[in-house]
Amino acid sequence: MGLWTPNLKGLYLNTNRLSGLIPSSISNASKLTLIGLSDNSFTGFIPNTLGNLRDLQWLFIGENYLTGQVSTPELRFFDSLSNCKNLVYLSIALNQLNGILPASVANLSTSLRVFNAFGSEIKGEIPMAIGNLSGLSALRLYSNELTGFIPSTLGRLKNLEQLYLEDNDLKGSIPNDLCQLERLGELYLSGNKLNGPIPSCLGELSSMKGLFLDSNNLTSTIPSTLWNLEDLLYLNFSTNSLTSSLPLDIGNLKMITQMDLSWNQFLGHIPRTIGSCQMLTFLLFAYNELQGSIPQSFGNLISLEFLDLSNNNLSGAIPKSLEALRYLKYFNVSFNRLEGEIPTGGHFANFTGQSFMQNDGLCGVPRLQVHRYEFMAQTKTLATIGYMAPEYGREGIVSTKGDVYSYGILLMETFTRKKPTDEMFSDILTMRSWVYEASLGSIVQVVDANLIGKEDESFLAKKECATSILHLALDCSRNIPTQRISMEDVVVRLNKIKITFLTNTR
Repeated sequence: MGLWTPNLKGLYLNTNRLSGLIPSSISNASKLTLIGLSDNSFTGFIPNTLGNLRDLQWLFIGENYLTGQVSTPELRFFDSLSNCKNLVYLSIALNQLNGILPASVANLSTSLRVFNAFGSEIKGEIPMAIGNLSGLSALRLYSNELTGFIPSTLGRLKNLEQLYLEDNDLKGSIPNDLCQLERLGELYLSGNKLNGPIPSCLGELSSMKGLFLDSNNLTSTIPSTLWNLEDLLYLNFSTNSLTSSLPLDIGNLKMITQMDLSWNQFLGHIPRTIGSCQMLTFLLFAYNELQGSIPQSFGNLISLEFLDLSNNNLSGAIPKSLEALRYLKYFNVSFNRLEGEIPTGGHFANFTGQSFMQNDGLCGVPRLQVHRYEFMAQTKTLATIGYMAPEYGREGIVSTKGDVYSYGILLMETFTRKKPTDEMFSDILTMRSWVYEASLGSIVQVVDANLIGKEDESFLAKKECATSILHLALDCSRNIPTQRISMEDVVVRLNKIKITFLTNTR
């Protein structure tokens, strides 16, 4: 290959059904500036001869079945690519490289702006010398098997705007050196084993739009400086060991659209200033130790779609101001100490008893059955309408397997825009059996038409994503508890679905 095309500058073969090895003779086309072989079925090694393409600027070989060489644990093709001094974009993501990043990765072009190597079974530590890639604006190494510490040398990458290191096995503290990245807009460190406090200097990164530190072992408090990030859109600190009370300054986040502080140890009252965050669509404070009343100012969150305050120590009444939230689709205040009448206006007419469970002082319309003396009746009612696992309503058995079942039903509800209580369902035809029957043919036929249409530009990507989600929902909601998958496996599959969807729509 290449002998007959010495003047070829671009090779565009993405998203075909090509297989076999990438021929080493590709380097004979010495004037190539772009190679696009992504989303195929290539196997074998990445040719070392690619380094002979001195004019190469864009290399796309992701989404294949490429592997590392068996003879060495290090990915030696980086040695060759260091000769490509004009390289701007490198994507080797979503392969099966099963190797270690060598120190020679630091010899890649200083012109390199984007380095994509996510989801490729890359192991070992991130080389300290990666800080030499001074031109990088995006470094995406997420969903690998990286270990060790986050290199302090990343602080040298002054042009970096996106740093994605989530879903690895990184340990240690978050280095203060990251605060030197003045252009950083997205920081993803979720799903690692990071510990210690959140650096207060992160609050000085005024370009920050998305800050994801969830699912680690972080401790201490949220630094007060972070509430000054006025352009922040996404904040996720869930599933850590953060504590202290939430400050009034939380209301400074006027642009925030999603905030998740669940599964921590936050104390005290929910600040009334939260009502100033009127762009919020998702708000999760569940599984903390918050107390006091739900602020009336929640009624000002005019964009809110998802609100979870469950499993705290909240008391008082549910504010009627929440009836004005016209976009609210999910509401959960279960397992608190709330009392009084449940609002009936707005979307409260659609919420089931599952939203209000285990609040002894709450009372409401008979269909909700949440009075203190009717808990067992409530569980049976919920089980018959399909939200809760059969063993819960039948025997009162509470387990994590029951939570998995409920999650599967919620996934179906989200993607089909149907509720288990809809008139079309009965004891014979449940929502799960309806989705299951569709899965035997084309499961996409039950997907909400507002989510996917054949005229959509990303129709195939959306179809694949929705199909995968509904198959996951079926695996979550099997009738026999021991046949349901674990939440750990749910997270893994959701992450793979996310990676595939984002890759197919970029």
